[in-house]
Amino acid sequence: MRFPLLFRRLFVLAALVGAVGGGAATPLAAAAQGRASEDPAGVLRAIIASRRHRVQRWPRLDDVAADLQRAYTRAAWAPLWLRDGQPTPAALAVIAELERVTARGLDPRDYDAGALRTRAARLAVLPVWTATAAAAAALDTAQAAFDVMLSTASLRVLHALQHGRVSPGVIHPSLRLSHEPWDAVDALGELAASTDAVGLFDAAEPPYAHYRALKAVLVRFRALEDDTVRLRAVLRDSTRTSHTPEGLPVLRRRLAARLRTLELSLERWRWLPHRFSAPPIIVNIPAFRLYAFTDVQDRPQEVLAMDVVVGQAYDHKTPVFSDVMQYLVFSPYWDVPPSIARKELLPKARRDPEYLPRNEYEIVTDDEQVLPHGASSIAAVAAGRARIRQRPGAKNALGGVKFIFPNAFNVYMHDTPTTSVFAQARRDLSHGCIRLAEPARLAALVLRGQAGWDSTRIATDMHREMPLRVPLATPVPVHILYVTAMAQPDGRVTFYDDLYHHDRTLDRELARGYPYRTR
Repeated sequence: MRFPLLFRRLFVLAALVGAVGGGAATPLAAAAQGRASEDPAGVLRAIIASRRHRVQRWPRLDDVAADLQRAYTRAAWAPLWLRDGQPTPAALAVIAELERVTARGLDPRDYDAGALRTRAARLAVLPVWTATAAAAAALDTAQAAFDVMLSTASLRVLHALQHGRVSPGVIHPSLRLSHEPWDAVDALGELAASTDAVGLFDAAEPPYAHYRALKAVLVRFRALEDDTVRLRAVLRDSTRTSHTPEGLPVLRRRLAARLRTLELSLERWRWLPHRFSAPPIIVNIPAFRLYAFTDVQDRPQEVLAMDVVVGQAYDHKTPVFSDVMQYLVFSPYWDVPPSIARKELLPKARRDPEYLPRNEYEIVTDDEQVLPHGASSIAAVAAGRARIRQRPGAKNALGGVKFIFPNAFNVYMHDTPTTSVFAQARRDLSHGCIRLAEPARLAALVLRGQAGWDSTRIATDMHREMPLRVPLATPVPVHILYVTAMAQPDGRVTFYDDLYHHDRTLDRELARGYPYRTR
């Protein structure tokens, strides 16, 4: 009476091998036919050496091949996820968490969660012995295919949670972020030895409160998909003038767009270092907001937040990049960039000879010699032999202070005499630099701990006749970022327009699938 059970198990084995193979030219198919395989180790080596695993949704292994090689070498080429031919409790725990990675802004299909569940169930009913060499080879193949598949999925999720799927430099070539050393193979070994997949995946994620808040919003929004009343309430747009109830298909399209925005924002958070070397300043371009930390953690009560103006979306985009603030200049000159001088100031000066002196502009040579106003000086500017700068004072475009973090873009933060712009909801109005609503408060923050710098002195030096450069005793990391959804720990969430279409670019790149580009 044991024969029917044996036949059923052999049928399952045949199904597994059939799903693995797909062509006699592959290492797996050869092993299944009793060729080129002595044990699971041989099949493991063959798969990894080929850098391709056909049973996966994204079969190329270029992104994880080196990690797989190290991991299985450490294990002496024994399966990581099988004991006595059966999936381990750790394997089942990881598969369960792969099925739930939507809560982390990832897609279970990218990590073959469904296929792994099916293969684990089939392996659980296979015999640990086989009657023929061909059956033994087929069993080795099925086991090795499952093991590599689960290791690949685990490594990809760990990498995704630790520092994102797509390298930030692919989307923003100027964005270079440093990370502490992290060993994916060590993390994989911990996963394979534990049943706490949730805790270990959690540990790979950014430790920031705003990241956790975004994840909570994502889970909450996913729960709305089948609740039309709550869905309409949550997605209600306060700027919408029509009171016509939206149908379910429209609501679901809007929800899908919000969900994608949340997923893209989580991806961008993962690009950040998991620990700041010093309290940073972060500018979120589409939010038109600056966040200056007083600690290395992102506790909302310890963050100075203010409105900002950023570069125009059409042709003066503020770049996404990171650098280090090194000094401030109180009552600065504004050295007008040549492009602005050529396109904007020179035509006005030619039409109106008094335009430059009336607005406190002067023309200077490279050796700082001030030239008299007139046609010859204007010609010198046009020829590149002189430049225009604006003297400190009430009309100066940089206001009373500028904050310098030297970079290739000549982008900096500064005060502005035109404070009325901060009443506007959309503030992409500059030539690329970042105008601050509360520059004196930011100056007080970055100068804290430096003797003699209180609010009174800052206010006085913002109205000097000549510039004063003040080095920072502690340089401040500056991150100019682009995140279109921000959540608070209390559950509030705000979505921002994709001002520069960077989200569209990131979405296209993620759609390419594994392995993602690294440069």
